[in-house]
Amino acid sequence: MSFNVPKHTPSFNNPQRVIEDHIWGSTAVARGPNSRNGPGGGIFSGVQDRLFENRNALPMYKDKPYAYPPSHRHRPLWRRKRSIGFVLVVVSLLYYLGAFQKHHDTVTSPWNWLTSPSESGKSADWLGRRQRVVEAFTLSFDAYSRYAWGYDEFHPVSKKGRQMAPNGMGWIIVDALDTMIIMNLTSRVTHAREWISNSLTYDQNQDVSTFETTIRMLGGLLSAHYLSNEYPDLAPLADDDTGAPGEDLYLEKARDLADRLVVAFDSPSGVPYASVNIGKYESLPAHDENGASSTAETTTLQLEFKYLAKLTGEKDFWDKAEKVMEVVDNNAPEGGLVPIFIYPTSGEFRGQNIRLGSRGDSYYEYLIKQYLQTNKQEPLYLEMWDESLQGVRDHLITYTEPSKFTIIGERQSGLDGPLTPKMDHLVCFMPGTIALAVTGGLTEAEAKKSGSWTKKNEADMQLARELMQTCWGMYKYMATGLAAEITYFNIADPPLPESAPHQAPSEFDEDPNADWRKDFSVHALDVHNLQRPETVESLFYMWRITGEIKYRDWGWEMFKSFMNYTAVPDGGGFSSLTDANRIPPITRDNMESFWLLNMFPIKEDLLAPAISYRREPEYEDPAPASAWESFIDGFRRDPAQRITPKDPLNEIHAAEAAQLYRPILARNGSHPHYYDLRLATLQTAQSHLARRLKGRHLQMIAIGGSIGTGLFVASGRALESGGPASVLLAYLIVGTMLYCTVQALGELAVSFPVAGSFSAYSTRFLHPSWGFAMGWNYALQWIIALPLEIISASIVTTYWTSHLNKAVFVTIYLLAIVGINLCGIKGYGEAEFIFAIIKVIAVIGFILLGIVLNIGGAPGEGYIGGRYWRDPGAIHNGFKGLCSVFVTAAFAFAGTELVGLAAAETANPRKSLPTAIKQVFWRITLFYIVALTLIGLLVPYDESRLVLNDDIPAMASPFVIAIENAGIDILPSVMNVVILIAVLSVGNSSVFGSSRTLAALADQNQAPRILSYVDRRGRPLVAIMVSSSVGLLAYLADLQQQGEVLDWLVAISGLSSIFTWLSICLAHIRFRQAWKKRGHKVSELAFRSQVGVFGSWLGLLINVLILIAQFWIGAWPVGYTEKSPTDLAKSFFLVYLAAPVVILFYLGHYLWHKTSWVRLDDMDLDTGRRDFNLPILIAQEREEKNSWPTWKKVYKYMC
Repeated sequence: MSFNVPKHTPSFNNPQRVIEDHIWGSTAVARGPNSRNGPGGGIFSGVQDRLFENRNALPMYKDKPYAYPPSHRHRPLWRRKRSIGFVLVVVSLLYYLGAFQKHHDTVTSPWNWLTSPSESGKSADWLGRRQRVVEAFTLSFDAYSRYAWGYDEFHPVSKKGRQMAPNGMGWIIVDALDTMIIMNLTSRVTHAREWISNSLTYDQNQDVSTFETTIRMLGGLLSAHYLSNEYPDLAPLADDDTGAPGEDLYLEKARDLADRLVVAFDSPSGVPYASVNIGKYESLPAHDENGASSTAETTTLQLEFKYLAKLTGEKDFWDKAEKVMEVVDNNAPEGGLVPIFIYPTSGEFRGQNIRLGSRGDSYYEYLIKQYLQTNKQEPLYLEMWDESLQGVRDHLITYTEPSKFTIIGERQSGLDGPLTPKMDHLVCFMPGTIALAVTGGLTEAEAKKSGSWTKKNEADMQLARELMQTCWGMYKYMATGLAAEITYFNIADPPLPESAPHQAPSEFDEDPNADWRKDFSVHALDVHNLQRPETVESLFYMWRITGEIKYRDWGWEMFKSFMNYTAVPDGGGFSSLTDANRIPPITRDNMESFWLLNMFPIKEDLLAPAISYRREPEYEDPAPASAWESFIDGFRRDPAQRITPKDPLNEIHAAEAAQLYRPILARNGSHPHYYDLRLATLQTAQSHLARRLKGRHLQMIAIGGSIGTGLFVASGRALESGGPASVLLAYLIVGTMLYCTVQALGELAVSFPVAGSFSAYSTRFLHPSWGFAMGWNYALQWIIALPLEIISASIVTTYWTSHLNKAVFVTIYLLAIVGINLCGIKGYGEAEFIFAIIKVIAVIGFILLGIVLNIGGAPGEGYIGGRYWRDPGAIHNGFKGLCSVFVTAAFAFAGTELVGLAAAETANPRKSLPTAIKQVFWRITLFYIVALTLIGLLVPYDESRLVLNDDIPAMASPFVIAIENAGIDILPSVMNVVILIAVLSVGNSSVFGSSRTLAALADQNQAPRILSYVDRRGRPLVAIMVSSSVGLLAYLADLQQQGEVLDWLVAISGLSSIFTWLSICLAHIRFRQAWKKRGHKVSELAFRSQVGVFGSWLGLLINVLILIAQFWIGAWPVGYTEKSPTDLAKSFFLVYLAAPVVILFYLGHYLWHKTSWVRLDDMDLDTGRRDFNLPILIAQEREEKNSWPTWKKVYKYMC
């Protein structure tokens, strides 16, 4: 039912009201010499008509909108219907796999504007900047909608919500309502209104804060009511009252809530109690301070209740709110300064603590706002404001040492007590409020022309400017550019009086040792930032009133700092900070509701031009394109997308990093080909290659993602070269090394997101040229893996027939792999999920079958046991045979390091990474060690089918040979099918990994720029084509020397992995050394390698020994005395081909750029480093684990 506004609205011009005001005024203490008793005289005459279009509407001043920039709405994914037989099947499959998808595996940062040249003043695109604020708001609100809709609190890091009442109070929804209307976000307003209409109820047995509920909930509803009535074209909705503008729903809910809150005023004195039970209509005193209420809270309810009295005609709302101000004034506070507590029972102040910070702030702020709200018909509030401001000058103003900043201190023991040089961030409401009081909302220039400008007005404006400078200094002082909750200052003893000469610096020198920094001090317990709006509100007033462009520039700089340091990964929105004085900061995992309420509307208007304009809202999206148009359009270049996008925070990070670290120069000083290590670090600081794989994808990829021909096919050649004992020992050694490597990688990946390749660690912690070599080495490793896998698959197909041309199968496999990658991330993820399941089931099945075959459980040779370890033997070709297996083992394990990348890109790496590492352990143990042990027991190393030559059919796989030897007819074919699927899987990963690596290298100017081409579906199209084109080498499978081709490809790809793993271990060692040298503890790391630095040294040692062994095998192979020089050279490069390639890349980059090793003192340990609130996370994990059943605890411990 609609609420009808009563006709008996109280008149604020009624003679009775004048008499009541006079009586109240006469009972107060005599006014000082600065009192102004005229009804709105002086410079305020006529101003109110300019503030409000409708004098009688009594809007709150903060609700008056100015201008609204055009906004852009994201189009949803188009849903297409298909029919007609075969077309339906094909197109639906492509759609499911992502061929027509709009979401990209490459994420484009919406904050590219932060990297554009920073302009200031009139040359800046202020309308464009305002639009950035709208985008930030929508990101914040949409994150809340996605993860915590309907909850009163939103924790953006953990992506959870929490209720403050049994059924919720709509704390965030109602708080953000007026902001969404101002920004013309129609769809979001509609969603919020539906929730308010259908879900919001105040009939709950819940104690709530009188103050917080009034200003947020009641104020939010009244603001929405005002805006929807006065500006019906903003976020227009279908009205519930035909023919009447506005939304009575908001007023109905506001009246319901006010009826429950107003009982707080039913105290003996009329001063409201601190809390109310909204379900029982009961008021409750505060639980501390002997039941005293906060003075600020009791005197900050007036705007809402007086406005509601105007709307409903219920004079009782007005009287109860005004009674509080009368009680406060009757206490005759000295100098107009009130203690921060007042008893509801007696109306007397508690204590003598005087401050304009917490519990005192908004009393002073609302004096002038009540005066303006009531059309200046309540001159009493102006007089009280003048008294208070003079009291601030006389008792609280002083100046800092040595720079003479103006501050407002505290008198915690009363006005006769010492002055404490402390300013809450809350005090920063004061400069804007002073300017508003001086001009009444006119510009300063207009006010000066009014004829009533006085020296006091001039002095007050100067005070406002000085305080604004100090408040901005509180931001500049902090490392993040975001002010602490409380700032202390150095002052003279005794403190300088307000009349003392002073001149603070006009600019803030960026030098960390600048003199102005000596004036500021932030205690360890006060470094948090709660996204408070007081400073930006004052900046808004100061810009609008003075017209000085620096206040807009400061507001924009503040906004960029919020975007930089409070943004939560994975689109989680923005969080308040536990420590704003460190980079990267520690988040509190909480989005304050006033982040949406106050920050964005004020910033939007702060960044708008000082003119008013209206825009026509857009109601519909453009018509969607057809399926064919969408398909073709998807291949066009999207210039805004990159694999490693220009980080939106690079500009700010660069400035900060330049202060923290001296430049790392080329070895010979200035050089025309100087390599910018700082830029390279920034470009890889935050990985935007968000693969968006679901948990089930990550789990299966971690377990079986890289199982391919290295295990199923190439292990046959390893068995033939070294024998079963050498295979088992080599795979065990490489597996141990790899476990240590993955542990080191996990520690680095959690702390530092990886962009594109592992070259980032080598570049950052070792040597830029070595990082360049590792980047190309890793790219080539995956590029070569594609033809290698396809050739292996073609060899496997000869099991069924050796007469068919292998080119047919090469074509089928290559098209399948390229097709999957062209389907985008969804196609890749789903394909890998299915492939991994099949491979895992096949390996487990083979292990079970192998055990049965070995103990004689199948027809054939009966019990086998260790027969083949005795005859022909456990080792072939002695120690050299063992060394020759290492390169095959390395090739088989290649890709395991991707687990670190996948874990680092999940929402909670600290939880997911240990699980991923445990799965790596089980994969090494179960799939490689156990499976190859059984292979060594079931297949002798002298089995002729293991050798690829011109005379013997290429049966190749020892897995197939073992099953075939048992006389089982069907399973060999099944196993070959599994091998083919494994080929598709690793080939799929090869194109995916190599194309992303190439595009990332191109983005970092380490590869041709054309490789960075990204189409509108987020696919690095040119890089995919380049990677896929190398797959054409697979057509060499038709050569008679296919086995030799396989050997060359294995040599290139296998040894490349050794260099990658060696670099990871060495980078971890160097990182730990620098970490220790900077005074950090290992416990400060979010994730620590379980094997520590020792494991990295062990991994490094094993990798070096493998390289040495391979060099020995290459230079002096088995039977080298019988080989010709040509054969020896071929043997060397067959084993060691990757080493010259790496050295060539390293030397080329080094000679061109003249780079040097990164010294520990120069190592950047801060840029892009992820920090975690470890105590909170550990407590949360411990609480979660305690609720697990026993079986889950055992499973989590093992897996």
